[in-house]
Amino acid sequence: MSETQPGGANRRRVALWVLKILGTGAGVAYVALRVDLGEVEGAIARVSPLAVAAACAITAVNLVLGAVRWRVLLAAYGAPRPPRLARLVHAYFVGFFYNTYLPGGVGGDVVRGVVTRAAFAVEGATAASATTASMAVVLVERVLGLSGLLLVVSGTYLVRPLPGTEGVLPFSAALLLAALAGVTLLAMGRRLAPRLPSRLRTIAAALPAIERPLPFGAALAMSLVTQALIALTGWVLMASITAGRVTLGDALVLVPLAMAAAYFPFSVGGSGVREAAFVELGTRALGMSEGDALAASLLLWVTQLAIGGAGGILQLAAPLERDGR
Repeated sequence: MSETQPGGANRRRVALWVLKILGTGAGVAYVALRVDLGEVEGAIARVSPLAVAAACAITAVNLVLGAVRWRVLLAAYGAPRPPRLARLVHAYFVGFFYNTYLPGGVGGDVVRGVVTRAAFAVEGATAASATTASMAVVLVERVLGLSGLLLVVSGTYLVRPLPGTEGVLPFSAALLLAALAGVTLLAMGRRLAPRLPSRLRTIAAALPAIERPLPFGAALAMSLVTQALIALTGWVLMASITAGRVTLGDALVLVPLAMAAAYFPFSVGGSGVREAAFVELGTRALGMSEGDALAASLLLWVTQLAIGGAGGILQLAAPLERDGR
């Protein structure tokens, strides 16, 4: 049994990566067959350098706000030794670098959880339990980001439903319920620990509980702001490409929907799927040309690469210490 389990797990991982690569390949093929690359080059050439700089600045501000949300969540979970906000901002930028440049999109979250485990390092707590608690808060912070995205998607759909997106509302509702269930299970981990198998009991017993509901609600509200800022980033780029024809209201509808497509599980970080969604939604709902829509998606991705690269440079210049404060 012990020899066959690792082999089975490896096969499942390989199968999952094959599906991810196939999903991304399908999205790329769809875009490549539909869009004239010469038109894309022309659209990118029309973008103002000031618009690109503004998009990068908004993305950087959004990461800072994400670090503030993380700090608020630590307060909600009663972290006895929360790190300084400057350290959380540092860790957030470095984590964004790893999430952007490494496959899987979770390497940065692991880094963030490990380097801030001192937040839960109190007398009598083991290093493993402190790490588990800090990782749980990082996971919840990511889930709240997804929840904010789904709430924006649902809200914009109710206000301005787009053609061909009739299944968005029930799908968003189902994912929101799943996110709520996950956060609830994490919060109840200590209570459930005695009933769990021994392998999971130790982990569950180390999970933090929500001690202050008000900061937790504030963190969720901040997630709406972060998603609105992503839409603002997309609007800055699309408005520059289309000479102002795409409005901020248009971007608040299109960008969250396209970014939600990036969570498609059978793709590598949403690549290909996100671009296909931008092309489909941009042309059908906003009357954009296919080249303009693809250029907007690629430039939004380049913006993330640029800020992620800045996080990598920050890590080289001032490496994070595992238990620093």
